[in-house]
Parts: sequence; structure tokens; C-alpha cells
Amino acid sequence: MTSAIKMKNISKSYGTIKALDNLSLEVEKGNIFGFLGPNGAGKTTAIKILMNLIKPDQGQGEILGYDINENSVSINQKIGYVPEADQLYDYMKVKEIIKFNQEFYNNWDNSLVNKYNDFFKLPLDKKIKDLSMGMKKQLSLVLAMASQPELLILDEPTSGLDPINRQEILRIILEEIAVESKTVFFSTHLLGDVERIADSVAIIKNGKLIEKRMVDDLKSNVKKIRVVFQKEPDKEIFSLQGIKDYSRDGKAYIFSVNKNLTEILNKLKEQPHFVLEVIDQNLEEIFIEKAGENNYEI
Repeated sequence: MTSAIKMKNISKSYGTIKALDNLSLEVEKGNIFGFLGPNGAGKTTAIKILMNLIKPDQGQGEILGYDINENSVSINQKIGYVPEADQLYDYMKVKEIIKFNQEFYNNWDNSLVNKYNDFFKLPLDKKIKDLSMGMKKQLSLVLAMASQPELLILDEPTSGLDPINRQEILRIILEEIAVESKTVFFSTHLLGDVERIADSVAIIKNGKLIEKRMVDDLKSNVKKIRVVFQKEPDKEIFSLQGIKDYSRDGKAYIFSVNKNLTEILNKLKEQPHFVLEVIDQNLEEIFIEKAGENNYEI
């Protein structure tokens, strides 16, 4: 079994709004996996279905080989979950909620709790309602990791945090979780976080999967190529496999390449030209092109 997560043909509607539309996705074990999409794309709905917090209208899901509907107790022993919205009991003190959560897990490790509490400097005697947003996120992460999960599911784990808190949480995810070859599945709209730590990404839009690739593959093959030809090129150039589209910019053609970069470059170089340059794209630019949004941070 090499998959940490499997979603097969999952759909979910709220009235006339289709949040997920026949979504299928597989996440390999040992990956740091970024789950991306515009606001309202269905990311949180998908995560809530995986966590068995809501039921899909159709489709099936598995976590670590267990059916999400039939084996939720077994699944909960093997995963850590940080929801987008704060779901901590505000009336409890930090030390009380740690003790409360400990009772539910067989593999709870208090030495990890102490280690992360010391790192984040969480005030054990303070009530949760009096904590800052950053401290609540940090506490949620400590609680999720203390059971030594095989899979960590994080819904917008760094949203709303200041840069220092964001960096601390990303460092924990990268250094403390990934080095142990555990799996991290996280949704976010902060593309700089994804570019910094993710191995693979999936992009969804309107509840549908539109892309799933390794981050390195995306950044290596998704490019713009600007060419000024000496004369009009052969027509077959415009239909090469891997060219998503093209446009004119004065005398230059701008090709948007999605794959097969080397082959396309070789074909373009065969055409007489004055200028040929490859324009790199960061993950934000790639995301905007694929998802059609322009309000994401990097």
C-alpha cells in the first residue's frame, strides 16, 4: 500500500451549489502534498469528507487503506488534523486540553508535547479563549502531532499568521514531519508556503481536479517561450504537443508550454529566428494561469 489518501469520484452539493464534482485524487505516502484552489473550489469540503465530518453524495474515499466511512475510529488513531477554523474548547486551559486529547490516542507522546510547547512557548496555565490566533494554531498543531500520526491533514495551517509564526510552523512541518517520511496533506492559498515545502500539488477548480504534478516537474516544464521568427514558422509548430496556447506581442510569439519543454524548444530552434528565450514562471504564475485567479500570495 503506497497511497496515503484516495478519493474516487466524490461529489458533494449544497442545494444547487456543487462543491465537489466527481473528484478523484491519490496522494502517495511520504509526500508533502499541497492542495490548491481558488476560494470556493471545494478544498475544505474535500478535507471534511476525508475526516468523515460530512458525507459525500457519491463516491468513495480511503485513508491509509481504510474506508473513510467504515473505519473512522482506526483512521483517527493514525492521523493528525488541524482544521481551518478554530475548534478548540475555549473554556479549557492549554494543559487541560492536552490532557483531554491524550485520552483518545494509543500512541500519544508527552515528550513531543513538551518539545513543541517549549519551542512555541505556549502558556500552559492560560485559557484557550485568551490565546492569540497564532498560539491557537500552534496548539492545534501540537495536539495533531502528539499522537505520532502517519498522516497529517492541515486545512489552511498558516492562514492569518504573521511571518514569524508562519515560518515556525513550516519549519516544524518540514523538519519534524517530513524527515520521518510521514505524509502531509495541506490546503492553502499562500503559494509561497507550497513552493517552499511541497513535493507535489493538486489544483482544483469548481470542485474538479485540473492538475496534479510534482512541484519540480511543474516548475521545470511549465514555461513561457518568446520567439521572434525571421519568417512565419511552419504551421505544425503551433500544434506541438505541450503547447497550451500562444499569442502575439509585436513581432514576437509567446508560447505557453505545459509539458514536453525540451522537445518544443528543439522544434522551435529549427525555425529561423532572431530571438528565442525561455521565461521561467513561479508557482503563483502557474497557478493563476491554471486556476484563473489573481489574488493569491507568494
